[in-house]
Amino acid sequence: MKKIVKSSMVVLALGLGLSIGSSEEAEAMYESPYSYFNDYGIRQGLFSDVDAFYSKSYRAEMEQLMEKHEKGLISDDEFDKLSEQLTESDEKNLLERATLFDHYGLVKKADIQNITHFDTDFEEYSSLAGMEQMTTLEQIQGEGGNFNSFRELATLKKLKTVMLEANNQLTLNSFKNLKDLETIRLLFDGYEDNEEQRSRVYTQALPTDISALSNLDKLNKIEISARGRMATVTLKKGTTSYQLFDPIVPSKQFEGATMKYSSDSESDEWLEWNNLNGDEQYLAFSWRIEKGPNFSYAGEGQIPIRWK
Repeated sequence: MKKIVKSSMVVLALGLGLSIGSSEEAEAMYESPYSYFNDYGIRQGLFSDVDAFYSKSYRAEMEQLMEKHEKGLISDDEFDKLSEQLTESDEKNLLERATLFDHYGLVKKADIQNITHFDTDFEEYSSLAGMEQMTTLEQIQGEGGNFNSFRELATLKKLKTVMLEANNQLTLNSFKNLKDLETIRLLFDGYEDNEEQRSRVYTQALPTDISALSNLDKLNKIEISARGRMATVTLKKGTTSYQLFDPIVPSKQFEGATMKYSSDSESDEWLEWNNLNGDEQYLAFSWRIEKGPNFSYAGEGQIPIRWK
């Protein structure tokens, strides 16, 4: 399959008038200048952003030509010639990008480096695979998302803003070395898909520890909302009460703030359930901790019970 793609790339390049030399050189080109993203949604969003970048660049260059023409720095003939060359170049680049994308799902790596903001609907996304190639990315945001890891973002050192939804996150370790991170807004809804919501029983692991954010000194906004389930507890038949101390671990940005737990009672240190009858499927609780208007970490959890 790989050889077929490489051969097709040679034909494509020749059709586009690209100078690529021998087939060996063509194969080397295939290995380095292009990227393929497994997730169709990411490919579409990225291609759209690349097109928007080139459109903006084309408009800016055309405006510069018009300004020079209006100031008398270039003649009418020069303006017509230069604007025509600019338009032809833009159209050729668009054809090349569209052909690569439509037929092979490929995007030039050089074009990816121009993308600093990525905003799309992640509803059908299964992972963030490929995002690690967007090394100049400063902001990523979008609604929805079935991915269960942020590890692809761990190497994006220029990231300043992350606003995403996800599920099944146990830690935020992928963010701990992103020293330029300023804003993080995360939503974990507790379900892998909409069908599971009908049972009202969370199926995804609850993120209980955000301490990985503690060493991010530029972080000036945290907004995390989480729902999910914790590890199952085993209780003997006849047990009527249960306590759990400080299960939620905030980051240092919340130092001095008071944790507010809610279960059968309100507390700033523990969760407590009383009058259990042995028929409970899980223990429900919620929490909230805030510090000023810019830092909040809140959620709802369920602790499944195994009665014996």
